[in-house]
Amino acid sequence: MVIRKEHALALLNAKSQEEKGLACQITIKAEEDPYVELELQNLLEQGNSPIEYTLTYWGRNLVYILEEMIKKGLIKHPSEWDDRFRWIGSEVIAMIEAAILSGGLTGEETFEPLKQRGFAQEVHEEKKGWFKEINEYAKAIYDIYTKAKPRLVISKELGSYIASMPTGPAETKMLPEHGRFPLVLESMRLISFSVPNSDVYTLSGLGQAVQKVVQTMAPSLETIINEDYMYALLKVLDSGMDALTPQEAEVLEELAFIDAEGNILPAGEALLEVYKLWSEREYRPVKTFNLETLDEELLIGIEKVWEKNKTNPEIVPTAEEIVHYLMEKPLKEYKHLIEFYGRMINQAMGYQKKEELKKKWAELFTIEDLFKHFWEKGNQWYEKLYDTVKESLYSLEAFELVKSEIDEKTGKTVYKLTNHGKRVLQDIKEKGVREITSTAVKAISITKTEFGAPNYHWYEEAVNEHLVGGGYPTKSGQLYEELAYSVRRLPNLTRFELMVLHKIPEYGMFLDELFKEFDETLKEEVQYAVNKLEARYILDVLPNNGIRLTEAGKLLKKALSGVPEGIANPINPVIVRILQAIKQVGNLYVKEKRVRILPKNWEEAIKLSGLDKETFEKEIAVARLAGFIGKTSIHESGLEVLEAVELMNE
Repeated sequence: MVIRKEHALALLNAKSQEEKGLACQITIKAEEDPYVELELQNLLEQGNSPIEYTLTYWGRNLVYILEEMIKKGLIKHPSEWDDRFRWIGSEVIAMIEAAILSGGLTGEETFEPLKQRGFAQEVHEEKKGWFKEINEYAKAIYDIYTKAKPRLVISKELGSYIASMPTGPAETKMLPEHGRFPLVLESMRLISFSVPNSDVYTLSGLGQAVQKVVQTMAPSLETIINEDYMYALLKVLDSGMDALTPQEAEVLEELAFIDAEGNILPAGEALLEVYKLWSEREYRPVKTFNLETLDEELLIGIEKVWEKNKTNPEIVPTAEEIVHYLMEKPLKEYKHLIEFYGRMINQAMGYQKKEELKKKWAELFTIEDLFKHFWEKGNQWYEKLYDTVKESLYSLEAFELVKSEIDEKTGKTVYKLTNHGKRVLQDIKEKGVREITSTAVKAISITKTEFGAPNYHWYEEAVNEHLVGGGYPTKSGQLYEELAYSVRRLPNLTRFELMVLHKIPEYGMFLDELFKEFDETLKEEVQYAVNKLEARYILDVLPNNGIRLTEAGKLLKKALSGVPEGIANPINPVIVRILQAIKQVGNLYVKEKRVRILPKNWEEAIKLSGLDKETFEKEIAVARLAGFIGKTSIHESGLEVLEAVELMNE
């Protein structure tokens, strides 16, 4: 949906003519474009002739809203608008929706753009202070948007434009110029622009589906996609070729949607996907992915240790052996880990050692030297390094990139790369070790929604991490977007991530407010924690920087509400495997909301978990401390964790 000055004046003109009992007639071809675009938006419809237009139910409602807002001084009359002012556009709808999902609050980033359009205001509540929120007009516009079904009509010329244009995300200045085609695309919801200033564009989920059609079909007619063609193709799907009229069959064959026998061709299959999105408007949720530099280095290390295993079967990638691998290499070869280790050590030392860390990195030769410098007493340095590595291994397993299991020959718990992990490792070999942020991956995954486009800084991160380039997702970008939806996630939280989660309500908090909940020196760590929580599908960061817990996040927060914040990894993939194993061999007591396990079944639970006995006992002690498990049963909080696992993977 897009309403600029010319569209608003056209709607007002149509209402004025309607009040006189007349249809709005367009006699000058040059004036027709905004009326055509409004018809595509289902705000106008053709009258008794091609030059006549009348308001639809939704168009009439929109005009009433506009007139009332003008009377109240919330917005100037359209005749006074700048020609390129976008009163409504995909970015405005995205801002309104983000506010609705934030409990009506706009946040700082989108308040002024919404207020400029008459959709936001500051409200004072006694004892609570001032709030920036959307008004009823914004909600009414959003209601019209959600209920006014646009048309879908693609001409041969427009189809050629769509087929050749970069899918996005890309800077809007890269959008090919071709008259009013971008406005036509937005009228049919085939293109989206970024919050708040339309700096970035992308073909929407529907737009990308349409692009696939026009790139595979035979565009031999003046109109190559419309509703009639889709309905005719549905007849073939439901009842076969005999259900078509001769004219329908001829058109579908000529456009390469079906063959002479009525078999649906690739272009036809793509058109059926277009119909599904256009008619049902059901889009996948926005999911994302995240990797830190140490995570990637450990994937390399696991492969290296398995290579050593070929000549020495005693060497296997246990956590200890992976630590040893890291200590073997000179510190200078880990330049990409400076920031990661710096954060870890700085956090442990109370954020007082930043300058000393920089100096020591230049002076020392190995990671062992680095950790020994800060933890000289006893074996504490090794414990700190081991814990750092173990935390990363948990994260890798939580994203299904590695799997811990018992090695048959040695009886030790070892780590193996999954198929997903092998694909990530190949990307690292091709593109190098670099952080993959949830924000950068989301810059791609959000484009498959109805009107989502990445904020400019999301897009910038995606470019910097080699996930987007030249107006398209790169090979790496496609990989991490795919992983965001194909990996089976398991809950994993560090001590600090739990602290952050405890601070976040179900909705209504913004990033800047979350940062203020912590000391200023922790801002970077809070951002990293948010990255991880978002990648694990525990929360969403909205285009207005609002934070909203997912259904899985709400359940996990409830399950973890009583967990002491001192536990290093209060929930991790290994604990989840233990809970799953106990549930499998135990008996569910529905009224008590717990699963009981008989003493004789503990050995079976250990076997099902795929862990060695030492690891099982160590992790079950943490699970008991966290309150997930009692002496002989899984508590309600443990069952909530297992339910959250399913929600994380829907």
